[in-house]
Amino acid sequence: MAQTGATGALAGTVTDPTGAVVPNVIVTITSIDTGQARTATTDVAGSYKASLLPPGSYRVRFEASGFKTVEVPSITVNVTETNVLDRRLEVGTQSQEVTVQGEVENVQTSNATVGTVMTGATIADLPLTTRNYTNLLGLSTGANTGVFNAATLGRGTQNISVNGSTTFQNNFQMDGVSIMGWGGNGGIIDSGGIPGIGVPNPDAIQEFKIQTSLYDAG
Repeated sequence: MAQTGATGALAGTVTDPTGAVVPNVIVTITSIDTGQARTATTDVAGSYKASLLPPGSYRVRFEASGFKTVEVPSITVNVTETNVLDRRLEVGTQSQEVTVQGEVENVQTSNATVGTVMTGATIADLPLTTRNYTNLLGLSTGANTGVFNAATLGRGTQNISVNGSTTFQNNFQMDGVSIMGWGGNGGIIDSGGIPGIGVPNPDAIQEFKIQTSLYDAG
């Protein structure tokens, strides 16, 4: 699998000015947030893939003998998605000035998963009267939630139905692990002796994704 429920991936193809694929290109993927670097090498088809990348922003550098080095200063990797970053290298030497390309189209074409990513910045900017991220789930296309009753007990968690399905067909994961209650039947609200799901502080959430259809294998 290219990613899991808690990570993403980056893949692409490297070509030369004629459009021919370039093998043995060293692709260095460095996290802007932590400085941790990963490397991958293109195969005979000019393709590379870096899987299990924590969500966040990355700097990507392409190096190959006989070509100018290319650096992409920032590309965002989202949870559960494999973003595609193709590059075309110019003929030259590695000692020549690095070509920096600032505009990067962020495209996920590896699967047909439909969903919405909520980033930490979005969570912080939108009003959450109960400090509960589940209040944002209804913002996704096809999602339907009831109106929260502030007079009830609990943590302000809202049940959700998507694309005509029922709550029985829902699954909630945290860091790739299911957090569904054993007796909740797909519901996530505290109810009597049946607990709902754990609700972390929104300040601790980097991002989350609600997948509404055509789930990937991860």
